[in-house]
Amino acid sequence: MGQISAVNKLPKNLRNKVVGMLNNPAMTQVEIVAAINAEAGKNIISKSSINRFVLSRENITGTKRGIKPPTAEESLARIATALDRIAFSLENQYKKSS
Repeated sequence: MGQISAVNKLPKNLRNKVVGMLNNPAMTQVEIVAAINAEAGKNIISKSSINRFVLSRENITGTKRGIKPPTAEESLARIATALDRIAFSLENQYKKSS
């Protein structure tokens, strides 16, 4: 089993800030490291530790930064649209064969 990541070792308030910053696509990992280290008053995380944390989150959640999985409503709307297209196509094929 691996070691606990530097990000997971952070106090909860700083760890929550890291996660919040990671969810902001306008922030780079370098900016996140600078902000957290400035708030802590010392170098407690590195860009590499942020990157490893991001990769572990992507492995766990299956999502990449800034990309949110569709909501249930969005998924159902996509399915309904696909079914409408299939029904329309089948209806047209039936009309042509009649």
